[in-house]
Amino acid sequence: MVAYIKHIAQLMRRAGAENTPENKEMLDSIIRDVLSMHSSDSSEVWEKVKSLMYGGDAAAKKDFEDKVVRIFIKKLIAG
Repeated sequence: MVAYIKHIAQLMRRAGAENTPENKEMLDSIIRDVLSMHSSDSSEVWEKVKSLMYGGDAAAKKDFEDKVVRIFIKKLIAG
């Protein structure tokens, strides 16, 4: 289980997804893809996500969140 996902569950809600273990894993996979951090451990990924979402750069936050949500919705639709 990916612990940092609980801090960004609003991205699942924006995508219209339920907060399930499968969706948490999908969100983690999407975030790792967007950040190109496939082999990083969760704490490293969380540090990067935290800096983007809570670091004060509104444009970077919007870009990151929009990209993640857009991909998440596509994956949900594709099943």
